[in-house]
Amino acid sequence: MDRTRLFLGVILVVSLPPAVLFWLLIHPFARFWRGLGPRPSYIISGVLFILLGIALFRLRATIMGHDLGTNWALFLAGCILYLISARISVLTRRQLDNRTFAGVPEISPEESKGTLLKEGIYGAVRHPRYLAVMIGIAGYTMVVNYVGLYLLYLGSMAALLLVVIFEEGELEDRFGAEYREYRSRVPAFIPKMGSRTGDPRE
Repeated sequence: MDRTRLFLGVILVVSLPPAVLFWLLIHPFARFWRGLGPRPSYIISGVLFILLGIALFRLRATIMGHDLGTNWALFLAGCILYLISARISVLTRRQLDNRTFAGVPEISPEESKGTLLKEGIYGAVRHPRYLAVMIGIAGYTMVVNYVGLYLLYLGSMAALLLVVIFEEGELEDRFGAEYREYRSRVPAFIPKMGSRTGDPRE
């Protein structure tokens, strides 16, 4: 079990910061990336992702810090959170085609207008993908249970909230009054009591 937790911890160290950094690079500078187009944008961000991942791998022991051991209560709670995250991800994925899921509308001048997602789970919360990440990575971190990963989680989630701020501005730039109206009635992360996803398959 200890080796498995160590392996899972290294995966988190190598992948989480680059993933958050990707969106921190995309949303504040969406117009710049649209000027380049999807292919150059993904090549540049992909290279940065790989280089950062390599650097993090070299620092993995320092980042992970002290091993708190296998805590079965945390393990169970973490698994429950991860399953909740998976459910949110499934509901979210139903609303997204592959190009939207990969973030192409944010960096493609031809697709930048697109369609504002307001149905299904997007009718309950504005940012279900980020909500799934916040819950899922919390559960993942509890399962792995290293001191440094809890700090990494807190730092990454703070950065993710910054991503949300930038994305909200970018969406308002793209959709204008339609997005402002949507934002005024749909909460960012916590659904209002009695709200439904509006998915007929529910």
